[in-house]
Amino acid sequence: MTAKIDNIGVMIRNERLRRGMTQEELGELVGVGKAQISKIESGKGLTIKTITKVLGALGLSASVSLKSEQKIDKRIIGYIVAAINEFAAAHRMTTREASNYLVRFKGVDFLAEHYEAEHLLSFDDSVQDLTRVCLNNGGGIL
Repeated sequence: MTAKIDNIGVMIRNERLRRGMTQEELGELVGVGKAQISKIESGKGLTIKTITKVLGALGLSASVSLKSEQKIDKRIIGYIVAAINEFAAAHRMTTREASNYLVRFKGVDFLAEHYEAEHLLSFDDSVQDLTRVCLNNGGGIL
């Protein structure tokens, strides 16, 4: 059975009740008080360590599956890298400085969001757009 992390407190509560245990009894098995079990069952105070202890006390186990919800388009990455290099050259910065600046002032976000239009422009035009976006977001390069 798969469940979202949001539901783990409810699942723990249901299993505790199925076994006829009180929050105090489960708390004693885990080494925490009734109040902490109540927080866990309401979805608060959840840490991997705590969840592991509670699940162990109930004879259960869990696994975590990490998935990226967003597919990464290699064309966009290539374009962003090239645009960062052009921005760095135009503003006499190192690539690292330009990258940090563009991340901080939302230039990279702009490129990713508007890739379909920006990649059709010259790099000079893209650098001008990036400069304007960063200025609008508090950057200081002119």
